[in-house]
Amino acid sequence: MSELREKLYKICEETETSKEGMEKLVDYYIKSLGWSEEKAVNYAISLFHKGTIRKIKFLGKDGKEL
Repeated sequence: MSELREKLYKICEETETSKEGMEKLVDYYIKSLGWSEEKAVNYAISLFHKGTIRKIKFLGKDGKEL
């Protein structure tokens, strides 16, 4: 599992994305949705590949594009 987390952290660094924020998201998937850690981390990584994280980062607190 640590390899997956390291992959996630590397992507976070490359995209200047908060590791803490991604950890909270992974924890949400595990605790609230009952996903395994592997599934949660893989899904979080997929959000980068799909462009979802990039799109979220362009939104302000009010939900409008920055």
